[in-house]
Amino acid sequence: MNAETIVTTISSKGQVTIPVKIRKILHITSAGDLVGFVPSKNGVLLRHLEIREEDFTREEWDKLEKLAQKRGKVYKDAKAFLRTLKSL
Repeated sequence: MNAETIVTTISSKGQVTIPVKIRKILHITSAGDLVGFVPSKNGVLLRHLEIREEDFTREEWDKLEKLAQKRGKVYKDAKAFLRTLKSL
């Protein structure tokens, strides 16, 4: 693969659209797919993330399912999310 640069613009809210070519490379196919940003010495790596049931204990998975049912809940930071998750 060559080092082709693909350019997109950033919105006033700090959002970007991932170009189709990049989504195909990363196998990002559906709304709701997760991506991760990994800081590195040379920039930032964009990765497609998958949450798999086997990555969690049954207790952790049950908590995640309860949390997912709380539609509209937004967490300001990871600590707030973890506090809520631990309280379930």
